[in-house]
Amino acid sequence: MTDQHQQWVENNMLLFTTSRRYTDEEYRMIFEIVSNVTNTPTKVTRCGRCVTNAKNTILHHYYEKTRNNN
Repeated sequence: MTDQHQQWVENNMLLFTTSRRYTDEEYRMIFEIVSNVTNTPTKVTRCGRCVTNAKNTILHHYYEKTRNNN
């Protein structure tokens, strides 16, 4: 996870901890981060299960990175 992606996650933590509708830009950024952390190209989708899995993947890598930085 890049520092820019980490900062975006920190600034948008409510996206990962609450249920709400996302903007096109938020969807794009979520799947951009997932593609980066998994090293797998990922298409942007609105599939509920796909978005949930993407959010969980991002949070896992975010917490791993922040725990290792402390």
